[in-house]
Amino acid sequence: HAGECGGCEWQGLGYAAQLDYKRRQVVESLAHIAGLRDVPCAATVGMDDPWRYRNKMEFSFGRDDDGGLVLGLHRRGSWSEVVPVTDCLLASERMNAARNAVAALCREAGLEPWDRRAGDGLLRHLVVREGRTSGDLLVHLFVSRRFPGERALAQALVDGGSCSGVLLTVNESPADAAVGDGPHLLAGAPDLRERLAGVDLLVPPTAFLQTNTAMCERLYGLALAAARPDRRRPAVDLYCGIGALSLALAREAAEVHAVEVQPEAVAAAQANAARNGVANAHFYAGDVRPLLKRPPHPVLDAARDDPALRPAVVVVDPPRAGMARKALQRTAALGAERLVYVSCNPATLAGNAAELVGLGYRLRRVTPVDMFPHTHHIECVALFERG
Repeated sequence: HAGECGGCEWQGLGYAAQLDYKRRQVVESLAHIAGLRDVPCAATVGMDDPWRYRNKMEFSFGRDDDGGLVLGLHRRGSWSEVVPVTDCLLASERMNAARNAVAALCREAGLEPWDRRAGDGLLRHLVVREGRTSGDLLVHLFVSRRFPGERALAQALVDGGSCSGVLLTVNESPADAAVGDGPHLLAGAPDLRERLAGVDLLVPPTAFLQTNTAMCERLYGLALAAARPDRRRPAVDLYCGIGALSLALAREAAEVHAVEVQPEAVAAAQANAARNGVANAHFYAGDVRPLLKRPPHPVLDAARDDPALRPAVVVVDPPRAGMARKALQRTAALGAERLVYVSCNPATLAGNAAELVGLGYRLRRVTPVDMFPHTHHIECVALFERG
């Protein structure tokens, strides 16, 4: 399907060449945007087998040329056309089988797909998530309204072994996105289990988790090695999500103070701390920029009186847009010797790197990590040191 759908634009390029081009993206972004031309940049860390790596896929419902229901991916460059998919090579065979089972049951029930031009119909999107270490698999239907038979359809999927849980969200808006009122549990389990960096995680259905489990292990390993937490000193984790990296840091630090904007993710992080018996990790719900202006703890306060509370390391994993200037300034003001920046966008990493240099940090090294084979996207772990 690579020639039709908008996902794998690099699938026709040899994998070794993909890794090389991705490293070039990082080097050129740092040189042209940040003016940093001599930073050591490692070879891109790639996958042994760059196929079937995604633990999350979002599919769309539509119609084929004969008017029949299809469940697949948007055609490249089109907001209204859906390419029928039988076997996406980025998803596991189980995820593909679950999608096909949903499509078959929906056809059998005579359910109508959402018409993006007319703005009517029922079935909008399907999100499938898989716990690669647990075998859990969640199916999440996005519809325009509740419908008769929804629970019977969900139970049939669970009883047939297609998944461990089925959820439903209602999107009544014109927005063609997997959002809305929910999720509502229809059958089975509401969460999935995963294990990353030695941490057992319970992942809520809408929580962010890196979509490549195998490479997330590599990514977090590199971040932890760069962080070098100190058992006598606190550490800080900003944009911490459900706490996977925070809890791994807590094994080696005196304590960890972590910040995340989504209250649901913070609740999950606290539950995951309890699940792993971690008592020295503290989670705060809030946007990094205003929270660091009014810090809830002295470790997060640049004006603290006790120097022993100055963190040895700050880890940040911001969204693609990077860190806002004030957030970056307040992060640098915490005074950590090391700042580990996990980035999914070389351009915003470069922009923030230039600002961090102006704030007294030096970029020591960057390691690109290929979380998204066959696409142009690239993750990085960058180590900054003060002075």
